[in-house]
Amino acid sequence: MKRNPLSLAEDRILVEQLRLVLGNVGSSVIPAFLVAILMLWVLFKPDNAVGLGLWCAAVILSKLACYLHACYYLRAGIAFGRARGLVRQLVVLNALDAGIWAALCWVTLDSASMTGRSLVFAVLTGIAGSSMSLLAPVLPLFVVFVLAELLVVVSKLFLMGDGAYNALGLASILYGVTLIGQARNSALAASVAVVLRFELADSHARLREIEHHQTLAQERQRLMQDMHDGLGSSLVSALRVVEHGRLDEEEVAQVLKGCIDDLKLAIDSMEPVEADLLLLLATLRFRLGPRLESSGIALRWDVKNVPPLEWLNPKNALHILRVLQEAFTNIIKHTHATEIHVATRVDYDWIAVTITDNGSGFVVEDALKRGGGKGLSNQLNRAKSIGAELLWNSSPIGTCLTLRLPLQRGNMNAML
Repeated sequence: MKRNPLSLAEDRILVEQLRLVLGNVGSSVIPAFLVAILMLWVLFKPDNAVGLGLWCAAVILSKLACYLHACYYLRAGIAFGRARGLVRQLVVLNALDAGIWAALCWVTLDSASMTGRSLVFAVLTGIAGSSMSLLAPVLPLFVVFVLAELLVVVSKLFLMGDGAYNALGLASILYGVTLIGQARNSALAASVAVVLRFELADSHARLREIEHHQTLAQERQRLMQDMHDGLGSSLVSALRVVEHGRLDEEEVAQVLKGCIDDLKLAIDSMEPVEADLLLLLATLRFRLGPRLESSGIALRWDVKNVPPLEWLNPKNALHILRVLQEAFTNIIKHTHATEIHVATRVDYDWIAVTITDNGSGFVVEDALKRGGGKGLSNQLNRAKSIGAELLWNSSPIGTCLTLRLPLQRGNMNAML
């Protein structure tokens, strides 16, 4: 069954159509004022002075009322439940506005010259035609406007008692019917545009939801994999040596503390850091501070403000945390250090994070060879995966680890 062209759309679409109509009102105010004043100036005669003056004032007041009404609803917003009530208000306002414009015939036809009468009909046909672009998004508003104008104009034409005016009245009716047909096509186009916009918005919303679910799934998979490779591997290794009796209670406690730190860091990496490296380092300090204190190691914190890292997502944050955690763990276990100094600085297109201790030091090349796929090699691999650089400078009086992070993703891509 074909839908009635004069029926209103569903509330969501109707609200957008009404916004179009109300937004159009402002563009018609000044032209309407000027036309009314022009008619007063051109058609003024002593015998129509009062009527024409009242007509001009009525046109200005009517258009001003429509404008203020539109401004109110555009500012306050159109609730779905009030959209149809607003249509009824606009029907009344536009019927009155159309009737006032058409009243120009009653005020001037009896006293105007042929040129003046031609001007009157040119203005009225122009007002009817221009209203189509203003009111067509909600077709019933335009139909009411045209019918109200035609009713007043045609009634005057037929009361003139002249065949020429009767013919002009019939021509006005045909013109109105033609305008309504054209307005129907414009209303259909406007309705299709609104529907397509909603469908596009709904499609974008669905895509964002799918992307969000995919991101969550990837993060869950990443977290599970990291916990399996890190925490799970440490627990399995600890269980095996405990079963064979090769660890005492203190060593077991240290292994379990390391596992707990692994778990906490994995959880911390999921927190939003909003590209703030300092916030990430503060999290690391909070987690590892108690272990350093229990080990008798003093922590000197000399972290300065650095630019944000736009690429610092949870995955990359966890790699940074793991690299730095391994550095602290190595110091606690192997260097006999009593002090650790953590600092940051900006080196051109890089941010450098340094961890310096006063321990016994080691030979970097030998440690890399002995480490195989673990230890220092694992730190190097993690740094490489985020486009960072990892450097050691070690001597008998201490070791300095430097993690260099690129400021821009382009630097990362160039290295990967």
